[in-house]
Amino acid sequence: MKDIKDLPEIDDVVLPKIGSIRPGVYILTLAIIVVLLIVFLIGFLPGILNGGKFVNFTSEIDNVGVYVDDNYISGTPAQEFISSGEHEVIYKKASQIIAKDTINVSHPVFFTYLIHRYQDVELELNQLTDEKIEKIINNDIQLIINQSSILEFTSVTNYIPYFTQLAKDAKAFNLSEDKIKSSLSLASSFISSVEMLNDAKEAYDYLSIDSTPSLEAAQRVFEQDSSIIGISFVDKEIIATPSSLKVQDIAVINTLRIDPIDFVMGDSTYSSYPNINEAGINVGLKDSVYISKAPISNYLYSLFVVDNPTWSKSNKQALIEQGLVDDNYLSGITLSPTFPSLEPIRNISYYASQAFCQWLSEKTNKEIYIPSEVEWSAAALASTNYKENSYSSSLIATKSYDNQFDLMLGGVWEFTSTPYFALNRLIEDRSEITSELQNNYDYDIVVKGGSLLNNSVDINRVGAMDKSACFEYMGFRIAYKN
Repeated sequence: MKDIKDLPEIDDVVLPKIGSIRPGVYILTLAIIVVLLIVFLIGFLPGILNGGKFVNFTSEIDNVGVYVDDNYISGTPAQEFISSGEHEVIYKKASQIIAKDTINVSHPVFFTYLIHRYQDVELELNQLTDEKIEKIINNDIQLIINQSSILEFTSVTNYIPYFTQLAKDAKAFNLSEDKIKSSLSLASSFISSVEMLNDAKEAYDYLSIDSTPSLEAAQRVFEQDSSIIGISFVDKEIIATPSSLKVQDIAVINTLRIDPIDFVMGDSTYSSYPNINEAGINVGLKDSVYISKAPISNYLYSLFVVDNPTWSKSNKQALIEQGLVDDNYLSGITLSPTFPSLEPIRNISYYASQAFCQWLSEKTNKEIYIPSEVEWSAAALASTNYKENSYSSSLIATKSYDNQFDLMLGGVWEFTSTPYFALNRLIEDRSEITSELQNNYDYDIVVKGGSLLNNSVDINRVGAMDKSACFEYMGFRIAYKN
């Protein structure tokens, strides 16, 4: 058994006092301070340094752009963290300010890092004037018009339900039933795909609106099995009388006079899009019309540009910025009033052709305009080209601009003044839709004829072209009345 040794005495450990404060007290105090500091750093400091709330911006109308202090946030519904204080909110749709508001965001500080604070802000529709409401509805319809040019939607080209947007806006604005119906009818005349049709039907159901003729026409095309539609073409003799138009002392334009007559434009075709563009319909000329035998030449267009240098190639960029032409304007074209060229002017836009007509009106003291599809078709039916069953690009592309007045010479696709919409040939009363388009919307126009790119183009062929687009094989001819 080992001996027990005595251990040396050790002095007690005594923590020093701070002043008169005992160690246990100041250690506890220090621990409390540390805990409070941690709570402050985590729970209060983030809120103090970055105070604000997550603000939810909502609106009864769809896709309204929200701007806070002139900075774009998003389209409604939108959520954004907004710093504390007073802020100006601007709501925009259809490129116009539809409302302004001032919001005050409070300054919460407690645990804002962990607990988000929210504030709801809703657009007050009572600030909207009738004029602004009209512009918003028109913008919804314009989006539908623009999307109608897309015939196939994929994961890359997504379908956007603009009909639904139009319906929601119409309901939010409490539009009259007549106004809703006319808006849906116009929009439905542009249905060019199954996706658009389904979206339109949902919009009609949402608003409890009865079907319109344009929706019923779309259903015949996209929901029924392909069948033959359109009036069968009836060969009818249309007489073209030679005439001419003197352009002061600088030129003479050979023309054809077509007297009033009713006829079938188009022929029977399959009820599928875009075949329906050429469905036969009864049309007619109410007045005699004069149409140039050939498209407007390089020479005549060069005279126009001399008098109107705004339309010269050197001013192309300014014309592009105004939306009147695209980058192809007069590409590859040399204009010369000194060395006349009778080839058709090409690479010009519909807007450029309208400006030419205005200039020619001043030169001739007649109201010169671009012929409608009906007028163009009547002249084509009256021409020897058609009568000899040879109205094709190979014939109309001839450069032999001689004195055979009964030939309707060409060589290019040609602008008409007729607005294009997908269901044009299937809607019986087209006048109201046409008038509405011309007064309030940007739309494509019908082009006719054919070019060296196309073999055997018959007179029923219908194309569509943006009014600012310039194309290598696109020209125009003029028309006028006594």
